[in-house]
Amino acid sequence: DRAAGNNFGSGVGISGDTAVIGAPGDGGKGSAYVFVRSGGVWSQQAKLTSADGAAGDQFGRMVAISGETTVIGAHGANGEVADAGAAYVFTRSGTNWSVEQKLTAPDGVGLDEFGWDVAISGDTAVIGAKLNDSPADKSGSVYVFVRNGTTWAQQQKLTASDGAAFDEFGFSVGVSGDSLIVGAPLDEHVANGDLSVGSAYVFIRSGVNWTQQQKVTAADATPGDLFGFSVAMS
Repeated sequence: DRAAGNNFGSGVGISGDTAVIGAPGDGGKGSAYVFVRSGGVWSQQAKLTSADGAAGDQFGRMVAISGETTVIGAHGANGEVADAGAAYVFTRSGTNWSVEQKLTAPDGVGLDEFGWDVAISGDTAVIGAKLNDSPADKSGSVYVFVRNGTTWAQQQKLTASDGAAFDEFGFSVGVSGDSLIVGAPLDEHVANGDLSVGSAYVFIRSGVNWTQQQKVTAADATPGDLFGFSVAMS
């Protein structure tokens, strides 16, 4: 049912023989499509939308999948307050997908853009909020949620140890098991006055606690690199 302005392919994720494709412009609210592979042929299994969706939600701008669970970001949606952002968790039973939970930031405020990027590994979901004002104006933050049974609860809110205004920590996120990486493409880590050098932060989990293991930067960093614009973890 493609149409002009759908932006199908804005966000993509794959796990085994299942692919999820985001279309944040679909209908003005956004959607995501699930495709499955049988032999060498891919066919659409489902189209996912948010029951409370509204124009400008950008549902599907970024997506992630792990096994029978997918997370769909909607950074323009209403969270705890209007326009704070949200992420939706869907699970599959047989061939049917249903909403398991809508995730929001307990301390979210308008225009945080919670859900700008999302990642999932098993029962752990990571949601970026690149414009959250912690610890500084638009420095950005990341929220980790874990699932117990069918209920997701926030485990920890992560920020950069040296977070500064406009870093946009949480612009990109990746998680695998007990390790996660967060991109901050506007971080300035060389003394040249330019806010677009970029960096990435690696966190590890011990028990229920996440701690920053290292800040990763490029050895040949220059202004405008936007290092951390996209990240992945394995």
